[in-house]
This record gives sequence, C-alpha cells and structure tokens, in this order.
Amino acid sequence: MTIIIVLVLIIIILAVISGLFYYHKQNNDLVEQLTKRLDLFQQDNIEEMIDQIADTKLAGATLNNFKKDKNDYLQIIKKQLPQMQAQLLDYAEKNANLQVWSVHRELKSLNQKSLQQEKLLKKLKNSLSNLFDHIQKNQADFNNVDQKAKKLQTQLQNNMVHYQEAYAPLQDQLAQITQQLPQINELVVTGDALKAHQLLEQQQVNLSKFQTVSEQVLERGINLETDFKPEIKELEKAAQKLQIARINLEDPQINTELDNIKAQIKELKNLLAQLKVTDFDQLEQNINERLNYLYDRISQEWSAQKKVQKSQLVLADFIQHARRQNRLLSQNISRLKKHYVINEDDQQLALSSQQKIEQISQHYQELVKAMKQPQGVIYSKIWHDFQQASQQLKEIEQEQKRIAESFDGLYQGESVGWDNLQQISQHLHQLKHKLDVMRLPGLPEKYRNNYQMVSDEAQSLQQLLQTRPVNVEEVTKQIFVVQEDLNNLEQQTQNLWADAQITGRLLQYANRYVENHPKIQQAANLSQDLYDQQFNYHQARLNISQALEQVEPGAAQRISDLYYAENKD
Repeated sequence: MTIIIVLVLIIIILAVISGLFYYHKQNNDLVEQLTKRLDLFQQDNIEEMIDQIADTKLAGATLNNFKKDKNDYLQIIKKQLPQMQAQLLDYAEKNANLQVWSVHRELKSLNQKSLQQEKLLKKLKNSLSNLFDHIQKNQADFNNVDQKAKKLQTQLQNNMVHYQEAYAPLQDQLAQITQQLPQINELVVTGDALKAHQLLEQQQVNLSKFQTVSEQVLERGINLETDFKPEIKELEKAAQKLQIARINLEDPQINTELDNIKAQIKELKNLLAQLKVTDFDQLEQNINERLNYLYDRISQEWSAQKKVQKSQLVLADFIQHARRQNRLLSQNISRLKKHYVINEDDQQLALSSQQKIEQISQHYQELVKAMKQPQGVIYSKIWHDFQQASQQLKEIEQEQKRIAESFDGLYQGESVGWDNLQQISQHLHQLKHKLDVMRLPGLPEKYRNNYQMVSDEAQSLQQLLQTRPVNVEEVTKQIFVVQEDLNNLEQQTQNLWADAQITGRLLQYANRYVENHPKIQQAANLSQDLYDQQFNYHQARLNISQALEQVEPGAAQRISDLYYAENKD
C-alpha cells in the first residue's frame, strides 16, 4: 500500500514538473511575440505626418476628425504602449521565477489587448494618411475638375450648330454641375479636405457622365444632318422611276412611307433635345429598317418586272403547247375508243385539262392587258401568277404523258393477250396429247371438269379479244385467271401421269408374290379395278403400295423414287 502511494506521488510530481516546463516555454514564446509587436508600434511612427497636417489650415469635419485621430494615436503611443511594455517586463521576470500559471493568464490578456491596439493603430494611420493625401491632392484635383468643366463648356459652344435643340439642355446640365465649384474651392482653401474630396469625386463622376452624353448627342446630331437625306432623295427618285416604268407597289406606297419616316426623323431631333440617347438609337434603328424594307420592295418589283418580261413569251408558248397536246390527246381518245375501252377517268381528265388550259390562257391575257395600262401593275403579283400558271401547265403535261403512255399499253395489252391465248391453247393441246399417248382407260371426273374449265376460260379470253371495243383491263384480268388455272391443271396432269405409271410398275412387281401371298393377290385385283374401271389411279397406287409394304418394306418407295429419277427435268 505504501509503495502505491509513493508511485502516485511520483507521477503527480512528474506531471507538475512537465506542466511547469510546458507553460514556461509557452510564456517565453508569448513574451517574444509581444516584444516584437510592441517594437513595431514604436517603429511605425507617424508623428511627423501629424505635425505636417497640423501645420495646414483645417476646418469643419476635417478638423474634428483630425483632432480625434491625433488624440487616439498619441494616447496609444504615449500612454498605453509604455504601460504594456512595463507589464511585459514584469511578466517576463515572473516567468523566469517560475510563476508560470498566473503569468500565462496575464500574458494572454496582454496579447489580446496588443492585437486590438495594433488594429486601431492601422485604422488611425490609414485615416491620417488619407487626410494627408487629400490635403496634398485637393487643389490639383480641383484644378483638373475646373479645367475639364471649362473645356467641356468650350466644346459645347463650338458645336452649338450641331447640337441644335440639344444645346440648351446640355448647357443647363453643365451649369448645374459647375455651380458647385466655388463652394468646393472654398472648402479646399479653408481646409475641410475630406468634404472637399468627396465633392470633387462626385464632380469628376458628373463631368464624365456629362462628357459621355454630350459626345453621344454631338455624334448623333452630326449624323442626323447627313445620314437620311441621300436615302430619302434616292427613294423619291425611285418612286418617279417606278411610275414611269408602270410598276406599282402594294400599300403603303413609297411617298406615304417617306412622309412617315420624315415625321420620325423630326421625332429624333426631339429625342436629342431631351438627351434621350437610348430612345434615339431605337427609333433610328426602326427608321433604317423601314428604309431597307422600302429598298427591298423596290428591288423586288424591278426584279419581278424583268422576270415577267423574260417569261411572258415562254408562258404563251407553253399555253399553246399544252392546248395542242390536249387536242391531240382528245383526237387519240376518239380514235382509240372505236377499238378499245378507254378509262372514263382519263377521258374526264382530258376534258378538264382543256378547261384548265383555257382558264389559264384567259387569265394570262388579262395579265398581259393589265401590264399595258397606264396606271401600271404590281409585277410581283403577276410573277406569282405566272409561276402558278407554269406549275399548273407542268402538272397538266405530266397527266397528258401518263394518259398517252397508258394508250401505248392498250396496244401492248392486246398483243400480250393474243400471245397468251396462243400459248394457253398450245399448252392445253400438249396436255391432252400427253394423256392420249398413255392410252389410259379413262380420266377422273374432277380432272375432266378442270380441263373443261380451263378450256372455257381460254374461250372467254378469245371472246374478250375479239369483242369491239377491246377491254384491255378485262383481258389482263382474264389472262391471270386462265394462267393460274392452267398451272394447276399442269400439276394435276403430272400427278395423274405419275400415279398411272407407278401403279403399273407396282402391279408388275407384285406378281412375284401373288402365289404365296393371298393378300397381295387381293390388293392387286383391287388396284387393277380402281385403275381400269374407276380411273382412280392415285388410290390404286396407294392400295398396292400398302400391300407390298407388308411383304417387302421399302419396295414401293424404291420403285417410286426410280420413276421420279427417270423423269426428272
């Protein structure tokens, strides 16, 4: 127990010694920092500047502010600084005597106080420095402001003619600015430097703004005298040339528009007189846009007149060409109707095209007549009508070509019909001959019906081709019908032929099993009956094939494959 107490005491002693050395070092560091800071207070001495300011004539708020800043500065340097230095020496001695904990608190408090005094000294120095600068600069700044005001006044008078109505308001504005100069000069002379400096800064701002406005107004006033006159004269001459050329414009007319623009130009002068530069620029832009629009309209009409003159004869020829082509088309329809059925829509289209062509021609003649009248025309509208007429004629021409090409198809359709009829007839004859060669005992009823159906369809096709007028569309439909049924009949013939041939081979092969296999004999007899009496060759083939499969699996399939291999295309 005694040992534990001793150990605890040792630990406590060591902790106290460690804390003592730690705070002793901390205190030494603080003493060093404060020593350097307080030395800087003495080095940063501005008493000479204070004496120079005091030697000048001061008045008003400037004098009051100077007295307060001077007293605050001297209070810190002459009284508080020596006190802090004495305290710092005392704390350093106590720290050396190991009074570390109490000294540490006092040093922290002194450090905080020194920081506050440092901040206040900087503020006082800046304030006194600014005052010193203002005292030195105010007279020079006043001279600059005064010279600038006089220069602006001279410029204003020299350009009185160009300013026009804006001269008087600019003169009043400058006078309001310069009327404060005597008061400012009095402040400079009497020594109220801070107030004088504030007013001088404001005067410099006011004069800069005035200079900007006056230069903007002068520039716009000079331009206003020259900018629009050439364009207005040019447009007035253009209006006369248009009248001579018998070219009209849509409303508003040029002279009406120029009257409105002239009124806007007067408004520009009023805006300058009121020094409203922004409003002036907006209205000026609007005027330029209106002038440019007038130029565009005039250019458009001149260009339209040239286009109309260039295309007038071309359009007339196009109308005559369309009329001639439609007349030939109508004549062709009348001729072809005797031999072919003509599509009713094509006949109506040819008739309506003739009516459209006549309407276009009539409107064209009206436009040509209007162009010869003294009062003139709006050529952009005529050019639009010309383009529209040309487009309509192009569409009519395309329809005429389409109908003409369809007539070519009539000849071709009829020719194709006869060719197909000949091929179908030959094909039917070939199928009949193929079956005749086989010398079959008879044909299935379904096959005979299909053959007769195709034969009747071929006869119908022949009648369509021989009927006048020929309906090529119906002929084409009938060709498709006959060809499809003929293809089916061809396949039926191939199947019938194969069934008959294979059945014969199967019956011949089955003879080897007849004596030993009664079922083969029965199947052979049934198949022969189906072949000879009922003409059902397919069922006869199936019947004998199934019987052979029971006796010799694969024999029937082998015989069938051999047949197809021999008769492969």
